[in-house]
Amino acid sequence: MKLNNLIWAAIAAALSVQSTPTPEFNTIEARLDEAARIGIRLNLTQACTRLQQQFSTRLYLPGSAVYDYETTTRYWTAVDYSTPACVFVPKEPSEISLFVQVVRLLNVKFAIRGGGHMPIPLYNNADSNGILLSTSNLTTLSISSDKNTLSVGPGRRWREVADYLASYGKAAVGGRVGKVGVPGLILGGGISFYSSQYGWGSDSVVKFQCVLASGQLIEATATNNYSDLFWALKAGGNSFCLVTRFDIKVYNSPSVWVGIAQYDASNREEYLNAVYTFGAFGSQDPKSAIVPTIIMAPAAGLTLYAATKFYDSPTLSPTVFQNFTAPVLTPLIDTITYQPLNDYLAQTDPLQPDALRQKFRTLTFVVNKDAVTYIHDTFTTRINELAAIPGVGASMTFQPITKNMLQAGANSGGNPIGLDANNGPYFAVVLNWNWLNAADDAAVSTFASGITAQLEAGLQSRGVSVGFRYLNDADKDQLVFQNYGAANLAKLKSVRSKYDSARVFTDLMPGGWKVAAA
Repeated sequence: MKLNNLIWAAIAAALSVQSTPTPEFNTIEARLDEAARIGIRLNLTQACTRLQQQFSTRLYLPGSAVYDYETTTRYWTAVDYSTPACVFVPKEPSEISLFVQVVRLLNVKFAIRGGGHMPIPLYNNADSNGILLSTSNLTTLSISSDKNTLSVGPGRRWREVADYLASYGKAAVGGRVGKVGVPGLILGGGISFYSSQYGWGSDSVVKFQCVLASGQLIEATATNNYSDLFWALKAGGNSFCLVTRFDIKVYNSPSVWVGIAQYDASNREEYLNAVYTFGAFGSQDPKSAIVPTIIMAPAAGLTLYAATKFYDSPTLSPTVFQNFTAPVLTPLIDTITYQPLNDYLAQTDPLQPDALRQKFRTLTFVVNKDAVTYIHDTFTTRINELAAIPGVGASMTFQPITKNMLQAGANSGGNPIGLDANNGPYFAVVLNWNWLNAADDAAVSTFASGITAQLEAGLQSRGVSVGFRYLNDADKDQLVFQNYGAANLAKLKSVRSKYDSARVFTDLMPGGWKVAAA
């Protein structure tokens, strides 16, 4: 670490402050550690002060209303609330360029936040030893003259995108939940209702505008001098640059068939068969998608089966969802209707509660009926072990990754993910827990890690386990880039070294999964 004169002065002061060592400073190493802490605080103060001097209306300190809003309200889950030293809220990409130069010069840690949806502490927020860079005001939203490309800023969420595109009869390969942020979804790949037609969300990107570690503002496309960076950003996470604008393809889709069906727990066998059958054969019609979710409230002894059904056509196929409808499986409620996607998102966003404590974990397997049943039965049985935790709830969702989806990605130039379409289709399962109190964090985490290991072992014994871990649903100890394939990981590492040899987005921005650590 490079130390400026001010930090050397702090070290000298720390080393000479006492002539007789005390228990706190009874070694040179302890004094140097304290001096380093003093240096960090001095540099952090300098960074906040310099940004405030340059942008007086962009920098917010603890105690202000904007600070509170940016560090709590903008987050979906309470596990992300934190207390950064200051919050910087730029309005222009050029202001991010200066920010990067400041934190790099002063060796100050920071975090960047898009939608604030990743439920891992300090992955999209900073504590008192760092600065939060908020993208709340980077809200570009404009469509090209030919109405085929949308430019969107990283401060946007997918419901805002859907609202904007509705007036043009268009849709993006974006989030299935409106409050999810644009950057997080795309930089992790992005599973969408439209994925069987057009691939991962990142596969529809045609240009990334971003700030490099040097502070330079560049644009990366599949064909320009930054084509390697363009490829890496299509599911490579946040190790390369700070994205300040996404240009993405949009598609004709003025309205869709979409809604949620709910089923009684007594329909377990029929439901699991429908989930398996759609996973195995549903992609024969790429306009269709499902999000089958089992929801549990162990204290109440409640298990609820649900399925979001989606079909991108004015005419609903009579067969595509036949296993989720009567007489095969009779829903208690079924809200599917032909409507603009933004209307659906407006209706369902309130079903995703804010301010709870949340955790995700993920696993992936080749679609297999026995594996579906095993995961369901194991999880729904063992979740009762958490029944004494106040407010605890859980869910699991079987997300189809179809051959069509993977082939569409390959056709668009490919991405780092590396899943082989020939070995699919797959289910990417997301396990989700929510609870009320921080005192129960450790108990939930221990349970979550343990049951994930048990489920993985069961999948391996059945010969259907797949190493891939979907970044957007992974927990912090789950390996992500290691499972993209050796060649893709090597390429990601090379791109990271090329564009950030100083490790700004690895060491100074520690939140998230880092390519360098894989």
